Amino acid sequence: MNHFSINTAARHIVSAGSNGLVIISSFQLLYRPINCEHNIDDCLGHNCKNGGVCVDGVNTYNCQCPPHYTGQYCTENVDECELMPNACQNGGTCHDTHGSYHCVCVNGWTGDDCSENIDDCASAACYHGATCHDRVASFFCECPHGRTGLLCHLDDACISNPCQKGSNCDTNPVNGKAICTCPPGYTGSACNLDIDECSLGANPCEHGGRCLNTKGSFQCKCLQGYEGPRCEMDVNECMSNPCHNDATCLDQIGGFHCICMPGETIERRA
Repeated sequence: MNHFSINTAARHIVSAGSNGLVIISSFQLLYRPINCEHNIDDCLGHNCKNGGVCVDGVNTYNCQCPPHYTGQYCTENVDECELMPNACQNGGTCHDTHGSYHCVCVNGWTGDDCSENIDDCASAACYHGATCHDRVASFFCECPHGRTGLLCHLDDACISNPCQKGSNCDTNPVNGKAICTCPPGYTGSACNLDIDECSLGANPCEHGGRCLNTKGSFQCKCLQGYEGPRCEMDVNECMSNPCHNDATCLDQIGGFHCICMPGETIERRA
């Protein structure tokens, strides 16, 4: 169905006035169709909130929401912590806020997403000549030769080689004193004392062997029929084939026994 508008214009009519003047008037009727081609802007007075942008439609409108909001009118807060499980890095804890979120970082990390390692060397107190190495929530000082301690503030007692008998020397990082790790058989603060293994308790030599203490160790003097560092092995006297004439050799403690063939009566014992 068409609608029309009427305009008046330019039709001339001549008439005589009462005073003898000639009056010329004109009008014209124009019919213009209206086709409803203009869309009404529904965004006038829209309800988009929190910075949402109104997009006009036909007899309606939509709200384009900013990143942190959702819903028909952008009134619903987006929980970024649920939407982005890894929003906070390196063990940081995510806390949702209205229209945003923030990360609570563990010690040693900083930044919006806890991705920046704090440079602990910036506030470190390594002594002059030491090199600071940053770690996560800590640092360590690399000391020059002759210095030790957590901050390289102590003289290194190991420089004078106080540990003896091939022991390892380490320096106490608190007081700078030498700590000697002794090899087997030695004891004492400088590893200069021999350990008497023969008097430590049970005899280390087996099968009645006699223990003899030596510097840094011990020796076992075994009874007949035994051998080994601790006299732990039985000597097999039959290994030398002491029995003759096809006799069978039986090994014994400290000796052997020959079982002779029929007709042979000679028995040999070691």
